[in-house]
Amino acid sequence: MKIVPLCDKTGRPAREDLIGSRPLRETLPLGDGYEAGLFIHRAPDPRGLPVVYLHGVQSHPAWFFASAAAVARSGRDVYQPTRRGSGAGPEPRGDAPSARQLLADVAAACAVARDRSQAPAVHLAGVSWGGKLAAAFVATCAQREPVASLTLVAPGIVPRVDASTATKLGVAACLLVCPRRRFAIPLNDPALFTDNEPMRAYLRADQYRLHRATARFLYVSRRLDRFLAHAADGAIRTPTTLILARRDRIIDNAATRTAMDRLTDGRAATVELDGAHTLEFEPDPTPLCDALVAALRHGENAGGV
Repeated sequence: MKIVPLCDKTGRPAREDLIGSRPLRETLPLGDGYEAGLFIHRAPDPRGLPVVYLHGVQSHPAWFFASAAAVARSGRDVYQPTRRGSGAGPEPRGDAPSARQLLADVAAACAVARDRSQAPAVHLAGVSWGGKLAAAFVATCAQREPVASLTLVAPGIVPRVDASTATKLGVAACLLVCPRRRFAIPLNDPALFTDNEPMRAYLRADQYRLHRATARFLYVSRRLDRFLAHAADGAIRTPTTLILARRDRIIDNAATRTAMDRLTDGRAATVELDGAHTLEFEPDPTPLCDALVAALRHGENAGGV
């Protein structure tokens, strides 16, 4: 694994004042030859299982450096892979070949976390769209990949915001003839993510925020929706915590609770915090950080592996 310096090209962290020591940046070689970015926050006193922390559809790991650093301070190494096609990763932007490839990418990150931390299993956490990917991974791959707990922060399982009918028709028309044609992701208004004006300004200025995705990526996203919709009741047996934002404009909280109740047979613990969708961007993100650490402790106490 190649180690590269952390520099401004990766995008300035959203809450740099809350991070402390900045993470190590490495490259994560994936099965098809793609090299993704990987940020590692080392625990000063490691005493828990490592955490693989997945970001959302428009975001990149730097949005969540503050909460990742807080989790690391609790005694757990945190690994933040950059999803292929996002952040400062190589071209093509906003693209993914298949849902299976994205799930394999998560498996690769989990394997590196286990190996580097010499751990038998990982905790898996996902924010927004990354929460949907994390849930699909556990629902479909948990028997092969040891996951001690699943933590979903405002997961994109049942969104309020969706692509227009015209966009959906355009995606369908392009899948066979021009699958890499890009379409707007319907989340470009910073007000959807946060009420905190300094963080809205950060979003407006973030050159690595993903505004457009390919037709096949948007199809892949629908495939993940279908994985979860068709998963058997109780398919997720891993100890699960659902963290919801009370003023979320992107996610349908009630429908998400219902979906997770079905997928976990009612075993998921639910925490609701005051804030808009990206709880990391609240003026004080401490409640989110505390909820993440508590979720990991819950998973360890529940004996998820």
